[in-house]
Amino acid sequence: MLPKQLLLLNLLSDFPMMAIAFDKVSDKEIAHPQRYDFKSLFIIFISLGLVSTVFDFIYFGLFYQISPEVLQTNWYVASVITELLLLISIRSMLPVEKAGMPAPLIIILSVAAFIATLAIPMIPWTAEVFEFIRPTWGHLGLIVGLATLYLIISELVKRPLAAYLKLNE
Repeated sequence: MLPKQLLLLNLLSDFPMMAIAFDKVSDKEIAHPQRYDFKSLFIIFISLGLVSTVFDFIYFGLFYQISPEVLQTNWYVASVITELLLLISIRSMLPVEKAGMPAPLIIILSVAAFIATLAIPMIPWTAEVFEFIRPTWGHLGLIVGLATLYLIISELVKRPLAAYLKLNE
């Protein structure tokens, strides 16, 4: 990706992440103080980082042979969407379906970031500024499908990690 595309990606994904301070957490998670040792954090970061890396390679492998512009545009869209989904997943070590709804501000900013992520390459003048091309509906469908798979796999990886952390409290 071009530097301005990376900056845009970080801007769009960081606004919802900054709202995590306003998030609601389950009573179960705040019933007693959480203790994380470096080893536990390292295991979480490496495990979820490897999942993200595998999906980055998948996106790269799918789009790099088409053209640099297709790769840059689709990788930008995929990266923002997967970062938004990761935020929803890691806001709690509980399974996403048991963690409760995120705070309204997180939902609003995530939806706004998602809409902006899709709109910027679709609007001619913003696409030109960021040197994107209009993604095809087929590519967008593939990106959303893979992003959904990313969320599922991240959740499957997170569950044994959460069990591991509970054993070490």
